[in-house]
Amino acid sequence: MSSSSDRFINKVELIMDSPTERNKYKNLDTFEKKLSFLRSHFIMDEMSLRLLERKYLLSENSREYLMNVVEDIVTRSEN
Repeated sequence: MSSSSDRFINKVELIMDSPTERNKYKNLDTFEKKLSFLRSHFIMDEMSLRLLERKYLLSENSREYLMNVVEDIVTRSEN
């Protein structure tokens, strides 16, 4: 990943370090709800949101990739 996408992933990792936030995310049942959670989270700044939209939401494959990355972060955070 490029350094700009690392910024977004680093933000997601910070969010998922919190057991409370991680559980909130895990209890969401649709892509749209999960995306809304990431978009509206207090730790996300405007640049990260723009990166999210540009890099991960333009195609179905990139959306799937994003969800896989977030799921990997959640799994790592739980261990």
